[in-house]
Amino acid sequence: MNKAIALAIFIAFVLGIASTLLTQAIMQSTWHIENRAALKAVGVDVYQDSALTVPVVSIDWGMLEPGEIKNYSCYVVSRSNVPIILSLTTENWQPVNASNFITLTWNYDGHVIPVGNYTPVTFTLHVAPATTGITSFSFSITIVGSG
Repeated sequence: MNKAIALAIFIAFVLGIASTLLTQAIMQSTWHIENRAALKAVGVDVYQDSALTVPVVSIDWGMLEPGEIKNYSCYVVSRSNVPIILSLTTENWQPVNASNFITLTWNYDGHVIPVGNYTPVTFTLHVAPATTGITSFSFSITIVGSG
């Protein structure tokens, strides 16, 4: 194969990959909140208040006991250019086995959030009654807006 043709094919391939990555980057944004329960939100922002003036930068669950349940309420705002549905995951548990005893859920029901609108959500942290060997913990919360 001619070197010029091979080079042209390689450049077209690289440009195709770059175009795909650029398109994916344009379709998502990230909001990262680090703390004892870090929050990274993709396509969304998260606020403490309904006026949407105080961003969530950390969630401090305070002192917890085995069997305890605590709630944290906030507002998730769509920063996407299309209506979105939210999803939630947790990661980066420290210590790693903390996720065996501590769970995070939320009351979001899967409804569509229109462009620029927000929805109130409540996170619920549950510490299993049988929790042992954990004196402190941390983890990240990831909220993704998909549309």
